[in-house]
Amino acid sequence: MSQHLWIKMANLVFELEKKLSTGQPSTGILRNIERMKSVLEEAGLLLLNPLGEAYNEARTDLEASITGEASGKLYVLDVIKPIVYMQQQAGRSLLQKGVVIVGNK
Repeated sequence: MSQHLWIKMANLVFELEKKLSTGQPSTGILRNIERMKSVLEEAGLLLLNPLGEAYNEARTDLEASITGEASGKLYVLDVIKPIVYMQQQAGRSLLQKGVVIVGNK
């Protein structure tokens, strides 16, 4: 499968996990999501969810939209797309920047 398709799959798994986190999903569904994430890891992809992390303009792994007054310390309030890296022996390379909403807590 091409890298582009793996990234699309990673985004779908992330979105599914995000939607299920708001309710009480069954353990079977959670187990299936964990299996999908394992397959993505086997393919060399690393998904990172930056929710709650501090944000500054120097971060090169995020594309951010700022909400509110944006004064003082900013934090990631919502994640639209996760950060996706390709894990390799020589290190990791950024495949997709995370798309986030940042603001004050």
